Amino acid sequence: MKKEGINKEKKEVGFITVINSIVGVILVIFSISTLIMKLFLPAVLFLIFAVFIFFPQKILKFNKWIKLLIVILGFFLILIIIGFNSPKQNPEFVNYNLNEEFIISYNKVNFSMIVYNSTKEEKILVGGEEKTTNGIFLVITGSVNNLGDTSSGFTFSSALLDSQNRTYSLYSANLGEGAIQPGIKRDFINVFEIPKEISGLKFFVGDETNIFRLISLGF
Repeated sequence: MKKEGINKEKKEVGFITVINSIVGVILVIFSISTLIMKLFLPAVLFLIFAVFIFFPQKILKFNKWIKLLIVILGFFLILIIIGFNSPKQNPEFVNYNLNEEFIISYNKVNFSMIVYNSTKEEKILVGGEEKTTNGIFLVITGSVNNLGDTSSGFTFSSALLDSQNRTYSLYSANLGEGAIQPGIKRDFINVFEIPKEISGLKFFVGDETNIFRLISLGF
């Protein structure tokens, strides 16, 4: 019975040693990777934990399971530090005028877009029903063209900005039905409900990238 207990203990020690060795190698790889990415503090911390887990048991009086737990907790702490120190990408704003073509992306497919004009309307039809407002409706028309090699669904985010940086959300939109085929141009309509007295209007277009297009409407 004593021999079986000794054998079980040896197997257990051997297992945790292998696990710690694997974790140590992973930490060294992460240290090198973060160093290449010029994340120097995480690289040093990964290396410290790698040395800690490889440190001889005779010198460092730590149970191997406790060492593994400390290293795992340290690993997640370093990931949090990397998250806080990762460079934040500021959005880029590009200005356009009416009838100027620009490129937007959806589902990794490029589409060209042109905003033709905008008109103010007191009444509009939405789903065959006449709508009125205490303000005014701004109707924006344009087109998109599928520049890809396959048909693709398409959508884009839009809003309206005025000279006081107030934002107006979309009231209604129409882009037709179904996917847009390669090389096919399709017209779109965006409608916004805005105050009658307003100036400096810009049509805001966003897609999957970190670039936002601002189209001056001339009002």
